[in-house]
Amino acid sequence: MFRNIWLKELREQLYTWKGTLWLVISSLVFSLISYLLLTDKELSLLDQTEMMWMLAKVIIGIGLLIISIVASSIISNEFEKETAESLFLSPIKMKDFVLGKLLASLTMWFFIFIVSIPYILVTSAGTKLFFPFLAYIFLLGTIGVLGFIMLIFAISLLFRSSKNTLTTSLIVLLAFAIPSLFSTTLKNNSFALALSKANPIDNIFSSLDNVLVDYQTSLLQNAQFIFPLVLFCLITLIFLVYASKRFKRAGVVKHE
Repeated sequence: MFRNIWLKELREQLYTWKGTLWLVISSLVFSLISYLLLTDKELSLLDQTEMMWMLAKVIIGIGLLIISIVASSIISNEFEKETAESLFLSPIKMKDFVLGKLLASLTMWFFIFIVSIPYILVTSAGTKLFFPFLAYIFLLGTIGVLGFIMLIFAISLLFRSSKNTLTTSLIVLLAFAIPSLFSTTLKNNSFALALSKANPIDNIFSSLDNVLVDYQTSLLQNAQFIFPLVLFCLITLIFLVYASKRFKRAGVVKHE
């Protein structure tokens, strides 16, 4: 059953202007950033690996932002359009419903990643980092996006409102993103360092820096950054399971 839900959502993403618009916006942003990195007088003075690192941050940042917006409505719309009740009256399990929606949201990230490949190729031309660059954007981005999708789905099942879910999701995303943009000089105290190690976005950017700038390309050399990302996914999975059980106890139609 989850396959049917996944394909249904996938068709809606592919054959509606909204899904296509996100990919066009992504391509335009990547084009602009790549153009500035290669032609701007000051930015062009950066080392090529630093340019690659900046582009990688933009690709994953745009991916997280778009997926947060898409995932915020993919479940809540079922309640707002009043299709949830008829959907759950059919022989469908809660896990199939969530899994199908999750795969649809994750597929949008794969589309964004595919759009980014030409820009990755151009900025890494002349280096031996194309394949590590490509692989780590895919790996880190997929783990990070997966964690945020599960978190947003849990919020969506609790709120059942696209507006409230989107607002909360963007606040959470900003709460993780803003500290990760601070310079390393602001992370010298132990408390800030602990927050940095627990921050999934910070771990993504730190791992990319480790790969592209420090040439530490093996998984073992990046385990210190990947492990917290996996832990973040496990925590959000637990939260999603809790939200799903609470949703089933409350029923499809909430009684105020």
